[in-house]
Amino acid sequence: MSGRNSLNGKTSTKFPVKTKELTWEKSGNVYVLLDKDSGKNFSLDPISFLVWVQCDGKTDVEKIVDIFAVNGNRDIIKAAINGILEKLESSELIKWI
Repeated sequence: MSGRNSLNGKTSTKFPVKTKELTWEKSGNVYVLLDKDSGKNFSLDPISFLVWVQCDGKTDVEKIVDIFAVNGNRDIIKAAINGILEKLESSELIKWI
């Protein structure tokens, strides 16, 4: 998911948002998100966790990429962020608005 949606030739920006606020804890090099309602736990690496934190429904993909991009590596970072967002979406940790 690129964060952009084309409708009738017009491009609109979509924003990732957490499906719900989850409690979390750090366990070694992994962040564990705890869904007390369902009893499910989700393990994220540190970068995926930081991307998930940015999913507030107001920050678009380009701004998330800006947070992580340095020294001309924007294209690589954008591809990685898009991959992380796809995994977060498939795990139902985020949705697009």
